[in-house]
Amino acid sequence: MNRMLVLVAATVGLVAVACGSAATAANTASPSPSGARGGAQFRNNGASGQLVQINGQSLILTGPSGDLTVTLSSTTTFTRTSTAVLADIVPGVCIVATGQKDSTGALTASTVRLSPKPAAGCAAAGRLGPNASPPAGALPRPTPSGQPAMAFVSGEVTGAAGISITVLTTTSGSQTITVPTIAAVTTTVVAAATDLRTGECLRATGTRDAAGNVLATSITITPAGPSGTCVTGFAGGGGRGPGRGGATPGAAAPNG
Repeated sequence: MNRMLVLVAATVGLVAVACGSAATAANTASPSPSGARGGAQFRNNGASGQLVQINGQSLILTGPSGDLTVTLSSTTTFTRTSTAVLADIVPGVCIVATGQKDSTGALTASTVRLSPKPAAGCAAAGRLGPNASPPAGALPRPTPSGQPAMAFVSGEVTGAAGISITVLTTTSGSQTITVPTIAAVTTTVVAAATDLRTGECLRATGTRDAAGNVLATSITITPAGPSGTCVTGFAGGGGRGPGRGGATPGAAAPNG
């Protein structure tokens, strides 16, 4: 009888250990959240990273967690964003200025995006890309608690005198804004797949599959920073090629 009791107890113990091991294995195999998968920095509707390889319609981007693939299609659109200066704000260009308004409603810009005026006017400038111009009536993205509320003015530049810029807006007529010399100014132009170069920084907007790879509907190209790293808020990674080291913080993206 004692021998039987010992055998039963041993069997129960083995079953318990096996169940525990299975549970541990299941936990280990659980997939990580989609936002934490390996590859370049993920966004809700795409990803960003440094372009390290071009294989026909497939692009390899790298970021702090490794590499991912961005697939192009015949309908993928391209824009190129580069650094500009106050002197580039001239009559006839389209502008999106983001900043703070004073008690009179006058805007002092902290970031400015410029783009060429399309045939349909600056109201259509948003067709250049997802960040070229907010749609009419759009509101700025919510401002984090404790920070000043942000606002934007968009339209066509009709006058420029130093830091005083006059804008014919798409919704409320002419407005004069202030663009201080410390404001971050960028310009966006239409680009093409043939403009892609390894080492540059890309932001791909589109749909992601289960592996985190992106089928791109639009691509925004920006140059790498002075040290060869990207300035879109991610760090180069993977240790392959120049400029793949630590992060170089980028300028904050304008709201709207």
